[in-house]
Amino acid sequence: MESVDFGKKLIEIRKHKGLTQGEVAEICNVTIRTIQRIESGIVKPRASTIKIISQTLGFDFFETSDTGNDGRNENQTSKLKDHTFLWYIKDLFNLKTNAMRKISILSVSTCLIIFMFVSIFNANAQTDNLKRQKSLTIERNEDTTVKRVEAAFTHNLTLDSLVQIKRDLHKIGITIHYKKIEFDIHNLLLNLDCQVICNDGFSGSFGTGDLSTRDRNKRIGFYRDYTPDCKSPFSTGLVDK
Repeated sequence: MESVDFGKKLIEIRKHKGLTQGEVAEICNVTIRTIQRIESGIVKPRASTIKIISQTLGFDFFETSDTGNDGRNENQTSKLKDHTFLWYIKDLFNLKTNAMRKISILSVSTCLIIFMFVSIFNANAQTDNLKRQKSLTIERNEDTTVKRVEAAFTHNLTLDSLVQIKRDLHKIGITIHYKKIEFDIHNLLLNLDCQVICNDGFSGSFGTGDLSTRDRNKRIGFYRDYTPDCKSPFSTGLVDK
């Protein structure tokens, strides 16, 4: 390998990786003067030096032609451009070179990944909360006492939704027992048999049947109306949409 060819190739690889002559000298354990002389073509590097630089920069300088063949040089340039994604990832975690820049990149990437997962989690939680709110309606009087409760169990509910509905009802004195629960392959409610017990003596049971085939305008559940003059204070089965 001619020293001029090696020097040009070293400059090309070094600049592609964003390294200075001093950084290359430091990680290759040679003097910066040696790197400068190699790049200028003043000296012909020893095989041991070529090996160290090749291992450090991740490029086989032994394959560089010493005949000045343009085809081989183009092939080496193409090889440099075609480094795999894994190669770049490994190089990113090599903090021996451009440590501060790589730490910044890794920090930003980590923050973006965390933000993405938190956003997805919050979006799923909000979606589940909206489903539950549509299924359970609790109306209150001006003095915050409960005026009317309506619960309708639809196909889009999940196990978490059912658990939260049970907890919300328990807070206002209504106990609900899920006697039978079936979910489809997407973990959405498919069938439900349920018993409702109010702390003021009203109680009843209902079953939804196959929710995947039920008309969405015909919702199954129960309601409890606490209005004093209400003619039908409690009912299970079909509830108004």
